[in-house]
Amino acid sequence: MPAAVTELNDPVDLAPYVSGAKKTVVFLEMSGCPYCIAYKSRLADLVRERAGDLDFVRVKLDDPGNPLWHKYSIHAVPTVIAFANGEVLARADAVLALGLSKKKWADFCASI
Repeated sequence: MPAAVTELNDPVDLAPYVSGAKKTVVFLEMSGCPYCIAYKSRLADLVRERAGDLDFVRVKLDDPGNPLWHKYSIHAVPTVIAFANGEVLARADAVLALGLSKKKWADFCASI
């Protein structure tokens, strides 16, 4: 993963990224998730294309007690959410046991 991606494990550390004025793409994942692993290359491509105008954060949701599951209504990973000024700008949600479709990813990338 390119160095332009901040990796977080503590949900408290995410607050400054989602509340800032600059658009931030948050990639929510689990370590052993095959769908998340498959999307790392797509995220890397997006980072290379948009690193100048977007910030990127990866958050590991390995702990089922992580409050971000509930706070952002995450039902499956990978889930990708774009934020600016504390507001959700765009979102692509995975489907349990199916992952994140290429169409959802493309629609998300086109909307940010």
